[in-house]
Parts: sequence; C-alpha cells; structure tokens
Amino acid sequence: MKKNRNEDYPGRWVCLKKILLVMKLMCVCTLMLFLQASGITYSQKKVNLNVENVSMLDVIQELRKQTGFKFFFNHNELKKVNDVSAKFVEEDLERVLDALLREVNFAYRIEQGVIIITPLSVKDEVKDGYRVVGFVTDEHDKPMPGVTVILKGTSAGTATNNKGYFGFTLPMKKGRLLFTFVGYKSQEIPFEIPCDTVRIKMKEDMEAIDEVVVRAYGTQNKREVVSSISSVTAEEMKELPSASILSMLQGRLAGVNIVNQSGAPGSASVVAVRGFNSLLVDGASDGQPLYVIDGVPMHSFVSPVTGTNTLADIDPSMIESVEVLKDAAAASIYGSRAGNGVILITTKKGRAGDAKFSVNISYTGSKMMETPLQTGGRLERWYKILKIRNTMDKAYDSKKKVSYWPLGYTSVYENKSGVYDGFWQDGHKTEGLDNKMLQDSLNPFYNNQTNWWKHVFRTGKVINGNVQASGGSDRFQYMIGGGFYTEDGIMLNSSYSRVSLNLNLTAQPTEKLRLDARVYGAYMDRSLNVNNGLNHGRFEGMIVSPSGMSTLISNDEELQKQWLEKTNETVVRSDDYRGMGSVFMQYTPVKGLDLSWKGSIDLSQANRNSFKPSFLNAKTLENVSEGQVSRKIYLSSEVLLRYKTSIKEKHNLEILLGMDVNKDQVFFIKGEGRGQASDYIYYYNAAFNLPIVNDGTESSPDWRSLTSYNSDFREKAMVSYFGRFGYNYKQRYLFEGTLRRDGSSTFGEDHKWATFPSVAVGWAFSEEKFMDNFYWLDWGKIRASYGTSGQIFTDEYLAHGLMQNNKSFFMGQAGMSPATPISPDLTWEKSEQYNIGLDFDMFDYRLSLKLDYYYKYTSALIYSVDLPGNMLIGTKRTENAMEVSNEGLELELKADVLREKELRWRIRFNVARNWNRFEKSYSGKDMVGAGLVVGRSINGMYVYIDDGYYQSEDEVPVYYDLLGNEKYMGSLSTQYGVSGYVGTQKIRDLNGDGRISDGDMAYCGSPAPLAHGGWANELSWRNFSLNLLFNFVLGRDMINTAKATGSNYTDLRKLDYWKKPGDETNLPKIGAQIYPKVRSNIENVHSVSLKQITLGYDLPKKMAKKAGFNGVRFFGTIENLFYLSNYSGMNPELVDVYKGIDNGTQYPLSRKMTLGLTLNF
Repeated sequence: MKKNRNEDYPGRWVCLKKILLVMKLMCVCTLMLFLQASGITYSQKKVNLNVENVSMLDVIQELRKQTGFKFFFNHNELKKVNDVSAKFVEEDLERVLDALLREVNFAYRIEQGVIIITPLSVKDEVKDGYRVVGFVTDEHDKPMPGVTVILKGTSAGTATNNKGYFGFTLPMKKGRLLFTFVGYKSQEIPFEIPCDTVRIKMKEDMEAIDEVVVRAYGTQNKREVVSSISSVTAEEMKELPSASILSMLQGRLAGVNIVNQSGAPGSASVVAVRGFNSLLVDGASDGQPLYVIDGVPMHSFVSPVTGTNTLADIDPSMIESVEVLKDAAAASIYGSRAGNGVILITTKKGRAGDAKFSVNISYTGSKMMETPLQTGGRLERWYKILKIRNTMDKAYDSKKKVSYWPLGYTSVYENKSGVYDGFWQDGHKTEGLDNKMLQDSLNPFYNNQTNWWKHVFRTGKVINGNVQASGGSDRFQYMIGGGFYTEDGIMLNSSYSRVSLNLNLTAQPTEKLRLDARVYGAYMDRSLNVNNGLNHGRFEGMIVSPSGMSTLISNDEELQKQWLEKTNETVVRSDDYRGMGSVFMQYTPVKGLDLSWKGSIDLSQANRNSFKPSFLNAKTLENVSEGQVSRKIYLSSEVLLRYKTSIKEKHNLEILLGMDVNKDQVFFIKGEGRGQASDYIYYYNAAFNLPIVNDGTESSPDWRSLTSYNSDFREKAMVSYFGRFGYNYKQRYLFEGTLRRDGSSTFGEDHKWATFPSVAVGWAFSEEKFMDNFYWLDWGKIRASYGTSGQIFTDEYLAHGLMQNNKSFFMGQAGMSPATPISPDLTWEKSEQYNIGLDFDMFDYRLSLKLDYYYKYTSALIYSVDLPGNMLIGTKRTENAMEVSNEGLELELKADVLREKELRWRIRFNVARNWNRFEKSYSGKDMVGAGLVVGRSINGMYVYIDDGYYQSEDEVPVYYDLLGNEKYMGSLSTQYGVSGYVGTQKIRDLNGDGRISDGDMAYCGSPAPLAHGGWANELSWRNFSLNLLFNFVLGRDMINTAKATGSNYTDLRKLDYWKKPGDETNLPKIGAQIYPKVRSNIENVHSVSLKQITLGYDLPKKMAKKAGFNGVRFFGTIENLFYLSNYSGMNPELVDVYKGIDNGTQYPLSRKMTLGLTLNF
C-alpha cells in the first residue's frame, strides 16, 4: 500500500509555510519602505516662497512651477482664499503646505505625484462615539475613491477608499454629512443613529469644469471667448478610416460646408467656410481656408504633378482636435491669409505620468453604393437605330445659295448636302454605312447585354494601422506615433498609400524655460489618372468611363483585358514626400510674462514619371517618356511676447505682441524624351537615343528635337506684425481687439502693406442679479464682433508681370513676349465681416446652444479684365474688379439627453443657411459670359430658357437678314416652308441674333445648398458604444444629363418622345438635337445620408488586465451606409458644386465596412 508523501515528510510543509510567511512579511515591509520613500521624495522638495497679500491660487501656481507637481483642487473653493502672506527659504514642501493650508482650514495629501487639496481636516479625530459607514458612487454606479466625507460643523471626517467605501465614528447621534469631490457637486444629507449603510451618488458639476478652446496663438477659457469658433475632438472622429481629416469633419461643424466631389482614394474635397468668397481665378485664390497645424500655417493644395491632396499627407490618427475660426474677430490676426476662414489642427502631445502605448489596426472592405440604371442589349440596339434613322441635318442649295431643311432623299441627293437619314446620309457619303455593332445582330460578338460598370469596378479595401507611445515626467514629455494607410479604390488602377511618423517632444530644463519640438514625415504613393485629368484642378474623375462602351459588345475576358490595357496603356509612377518640423522656445522671466520663438519648415515634393507607348501616338509613332518634379518649401520664424494677469480675480488682462517672417519657394522641373527603341523601356537615357530627327526630306529638311526640358522657380515673402489685447471683468464683461500689419512681395511697390483690425465685445448676462430667477439658465452670453481679413495671391508675380520666350526669331535670335501683363495697382482681396452671437448653457449644462448671424463683404476680388482696343501687347490684365457678399445664420446644439443613467445619450446638431451674392463688377453690369449676375450666387447655373416644344411651323420665329431675306433660326431659308424645328425644344433666343448660343443662357439657380448641417449621436451602455452621424443638404440645383438626353443610362421604356402636334412629353422628337442645359431639366435636390455608424465594445478591465493589456476595444464602422434623396441620378453629393452639371463621369463614393481593434498597454 502506497503511503501519502506528506505523511513521510511532515516537517517539509511546516518549513515551507514559515518561508512563505517570511516572504510575505518582506514584501509588506518593502512596500511600506517604498511608499515611505516615495512620500519622502515628494515631501522633501525644497521651495522658496516670499509672497504678501496674494491669493491662494497664486501661491499654488508658484509651487507648481518650482516643484513640477500637479495640484488637484476645487477652483471655486480656493479662489475665496485671499491675502496670503508667507516667507520660506529652502523649506520642505510638506512644511510649507502644512503651514499655509492649516491656517485656512484646508488639508492635502500626495498620491502618485499629484497633490490633492481638500477643505477641512480629513483626520478621524473622534475615538469614541457612533459609527457611520457607506458607499459613494458616480452616476454610472462606479465606486469613487478619494471623496471627502465631513460631519458638518466639525473637523471630523474621512475619505472613501478605492472601492468607494467610507466609515468613521461620530460624536453625535444625528447631524448632517457633507460629501465633496473636485469636479462634482457637493452633497449634504442628514443622518440619525441607528441608520442603514449610507449610499451616495455624486453628480458632475459642469460649471466647475472650465473648458479650454484652442485659438490663434494660444488657448482661451470658453467663457472668455467673444468670437465664433467651432471645434471637434479626436474622440468624436475616431474609428473612421480615412485618408484625409476633411472627410472626418464633414457634417460636424456649423457653417463649414465640406463636399466630397470625388471618391478616389486620397482625393481633395470642397471646403467652404461661411459660403464661397473666391471667383477661383487662376493665380488669385483656390477658395480654400488657411490650415494651421500646431500654430504653423501648412501647405494645402492639390499637386498638379501627382494629383495628391496635401491635406491627406497628415495622418488623422495623430490629431487631437480641430477648431475653425469663422468670424473676423477670431481669424483677423492671421491677416492676409484668413479671407476664406482658418482651420486650426492640434496634434497629440505627451503628458506627464505613466508611459502609455496603444496599437490600432483596422481592415475595410469597400464597394459601390449603387450602379446606375442601364438599358442594354436588344433595346439599346433598337433605340440607337431609331435615333440614327431619324437624324437629319440642314442642306445647302448651291443654285439658290441658301440653306434649307431637307424635304426628302431626293433633295439631299441632288444637292449632295445635308442628312435625311443618319444611315443613308445624302446618298453619296459612306460614313455611317458600316455600323456593324448595330446592323450585324446575328454576330454573337455584337449580340450581348454587358454591364460594363461591373467590370470596371471592384471590391476595394483599406488597411489602416497606427501605433502611439506617450508619457514622460514633469520635466519632459513625449509623443511618438507611426501610421500606415493603404487603400485600393473601388475602380481599377486607383490606389493611395501613406506611411507616416510623428514626434512631439516637450522639455522644461528650468522653471522658466520650455522647449517644444515637432517632426512629421510622410511618404505617399498614389495612382494618377492621366486620361481624364482633374476637375477644377482638384477632383479626380473616373479612370475608365464605362459609359463609353456599348452593352452590345461581348464581355469576353480577352476583350476586357485589351480594353482596360488600351485605356490605361500609359504607365505612370508617382509619389510624394512630406516633411514638417518646428522648434519652439519659451522663456518666462516673471510670472505671467512669456517670450517665445518658433521656427518651422514645411516641405512637399511630388515626383512623376509617365510613359506613353508608340501606338498611342498615331501621328509620329513615337513613344514618350516624361518626368516631373515639383518641390514646395515654406519657411517661417515667429516671435511672441505675451503677458497675462488677473487682479484680485476680477480684472483679467491679456496682451499679445508678435512678429512673423515667412517665405514660400516653388521649384519645378520637367523633361521628356521621344522615340526610344522599345515600348518596354519606360525611362529615357539621352546618351543612347538620337537627339534630333528629320521629319522632312533631304531636300526640304524639318529637324525636330526628341528631347525637351522645362524648369521654373518662384518665391514670395511676407513680413507681419500683429497684436491682441483682451480684457474681461469677472468673465462678465469682455473685450478683445486685434491688429495685424502684413507686407508681401507679391504686390506692387505702392501696395505691399495692408492692415487688418478686429474688435469684439461680450456680455455674460447670466451673471447679473436680475437673472437669478432664471434657474434653468446656467450660462448666457451675447457677443458681437467686426473685423477685416484678406487673401494673398497664389501667383507670386501676378502684380509684377512675367516675360516668356517667344518661338519667333529675329535675326537669328529668339524673342520675348509677355506671359502675364504687369498690374502695378493690384492689391489685396479684402473681407469685412460682422458677427452677432448668442451662447446658452441650460438645465444644469444639459443643453448648450450657439446661434450666430454674420454678414461678410469681400471686395477687390481678382479678375482678368479686358483691355481696350487692339493696340496693346496683351488683351487682358488682372485687376481688383469684383465684389461678393455672404450672409448667413448658424445654429449649433449640444444636448445630454441621458447622462445620469446607465444608458447615456449625447447629441450634436448643427445647421447653417448662407446667402451668397455677386454684388458688383468692374463694369457695373452683369458678367453673363463669366457666369456672374449682380444679386445672384457666384455659383450659378446658366442654362437656356425653354418653353416646351414647337408644335407647328407658325410657332417658329422668323428673322430678316441685312438684305431683307426671311429666314428661320440658324439662317435656314423659309422658301421651302419647313424649318425642321417642329417637335424640337422651344428655346428662347434671348439676345435676338437668330441662333441659339451661349449668349442665350440665363441664371436659373445655384448648385450651392440653401442649408446644410449634421446630426451626431453618441450612445453608451455599460461597455458598449454606438455613434451615428447624419449629414443633410437642402436646396441644391442640378441637372442630370443622362436623364435629360435620353441616354441608355435611363429606362428607355419610360422615355416619352414627341410624335405629333399637341404632345406634351419629356423629350423632343427622336433624332433631334437635345439641349440638356435647359431650365425645365433643373432639379431642386434635398438629401440626407448616414455618413457613419460605429459600434464599439470595451473589454472589461479585469479581463483586459488578465490578458496583459490596460484596455481592449473592438469596433465596427460603416461609412456611407445609405442616402435618401429626391434626385433622379446617383449620389447628388458628387455633382459639381460650382456648375451643377452631372455628366456621370465622377468617381463614385463607396460604402465602406470596417472592423478594427485597439489595444492599450
């Protein structure tokens, strides 16, 4: 029988127990020694203090600077403690705090480097008495450690432990307990012994939390803001994989209209802050706001070399918050660059404390939201045959020397002119007779119903990942981040990739000196559509247009391959580099006075190599290899002097003085080589290729170079002086003024300098005594501002003029000619803006409302003006010639619908209405040819005025030429009695010239929205969260050309063509010319879309820690889930916001579905 081993060795386990007991005692002792050492380390900080009759807040601020400790206290309690006087020399911090706080009935404790100050003593002074115990939780029933519990009227008290529990002995059977904690409302409850366990639920004191708003050159307490600023934090935009921050901001900011005009990866967006201010004249302005990242203005353009949107260079995961400066009081301090608004981007910074490390990775699948309705196959064939059969065109009678409308086959055959049947033409031509695709219906190659959209588009994908590490001590903080983003678009051969690195460092070598350094680098690789170019120079269209392929053609794999290869035969290799860096130094010689300097650089470089094979150059049969490099550098140096003080917590003063010097440089080189020996060698080497070629003969040579080279260098500089003065009395009566003086090299000698002032006032009326009865109003403020801002030119030499080489030669020498005429009087585009705003916080800060009215008048807009006569070298010159106004209303609403329950629901709603008007032209008249009519929007739709269809020849207008001959429109003779207009669109000849041309177009609407906004919802329940963002646009005018022209991208069965007099149809007679840009085709469009829905789950803390993490979060996001609209076409967001014409060639927006994981260490 086996014996139990324990019985054999009974002494072993006794010994083992003793060893374990000793180890436990050693651990406890070690821990106590460590805690004691930590406390000694904290308390033995030496301080020097010599103050007289100052506030306790000032004393704490001084101690914070000397020790580097963080202080945690209730601002409203300590600000009452004034007239503090003390003198200490090289004294321990603990003794200083004891001496100062004991006299004013406060106590302190040190926890993990944080000094927590609480009122009264938290020592349990009563040894015998009545025992009271209880628990304290927050609104989510989570335990609250560190809550001070005091017996009112005595110094007896205690604090809750990490489980929210408290217990202490009281000297009386009944009384009142007071519960306090920083950031929470104090609670007072009665008790009487015997009593049950006390249970208290603390509520957040929203008033005690002072929100800080980022603004130009610093931050400001929200209550002191007198300008119009909208902001959004990274927390609100998280878990949305996007190449650009702009896509994440859409619908979140009142008065900021962001429109995605292209779904191409990395594409740009339209951004209009309080309407459209710019005429988009080349060289003047691109209409986009100024972007400032961490206080440094940054490049924000679309590269003409690679088509990359430089805003997409910035990794959104590195961004902490975004603020938009909308009125002049906020933006005028940026002077000549703030005419279109200012967007401030703040990146994440390190904070003192434990090191933090996080990893975020997500995978996204994307697909087209919808494919257009398409009619194909047999119906397409018959439709096109009918159109060709009924196609007619005017003929010319050579004998009578008149143009007329064909009467039959004979008339066009005899005159060998005109068209009576699209297939037959005039009986002599051969064009149109060989249309195999339509006529050879028995050929299986032309007898199909292929939807080419399904072959051009695919399922795209996005892989997004980033890692971030942050932490530091009181003297040094760091934030290091790296990101990777790659997207394959839903269209073939469209992609965008970015690799980025971000480094933010903050050091405080001494109490008076602070150093900041920021470095950001990124590499981008983006496919480029060289076939269709960029719409408005910014927005990429489809790489391959499926509308150019008939459904009748076979979808044989080999044919698909050949078609796509043919379409994308040009080989392109493009990439971009972005580097930004800044160094900041701040010196504080005395309290409240800061002197700082910042130097920064922003470099953006774009590279492109393209190769076009020889068979795409039908004329010369030469292949072409081309290379381009563009580099843009921005350098700036800024000095600031800031003084901020508060006198007796009543008079608050801030003065800022600054100087900024910056320079922009643009380098560009381009070269190409032709006629390489092979179409499989993409890069050109001049040493191995002929330099010239003779396109003529030996007797008549025509020598041509096979290489070319272009280079360019441009630069501009600006010097600025600026200042800001702010004063408020008890945060109740507020005043602020700014002044900026800018001098730029882009203007003529007498116009280099301009001044931009602003002034703003505010009144916190809720703080007045007569408002005491309005118990529901927590905070109310009215503010008003006026200011000016400007817009500097994008063309460095617009005012100075440029000369260029001329191809003409004189006596063997190349000549020169003006490229840009000189404009010595050219000056700044200037905007004046008025703003009136109301801010409300109501119902215990549950509801916040912000309402703004603004009026903005922009004058001296740049425009190319016609020069008189033909005696001058140029025909046009750039001048300050136009004026535009924007007027509008903005509403922002924030509400905590549910905040005291386990289920929490917070909403943010915004809506903006803008009236945009063209006010004045240089001639005092409408500029219809330029699309500008006084009193109308600058984004106008200019179309023909139509009145149905001509029902008889009597309705067709008749004109007379100079000889008195009677003619129909289009100079057709009336001798034959047939005009050809019956059954066609009745379009008004507004200028009366006898023909329909662009001069007959009139303003009939605007593609800019009447109103736009967004509605964001944040819901949370336990460890789950749900975020939804709706975006809406109201009142856009647009034309669906597919529907208007009766193309096969509609249901051909439902098309109603005019057939006989009296018909009221939606299309003219079949075969007739169709004008899509007519008034009757304009649709007034409203739309709402669910832009984002995100469901997240946080793993319980205990489970996460068991797995070795500080936090684990799973999330899923769907972007562009659906949209609702009354538009007849596809997604109306893609329709040109400047012209309103939907031609169906825009790169579609995709629906994206994302799964992601966030790990915190």
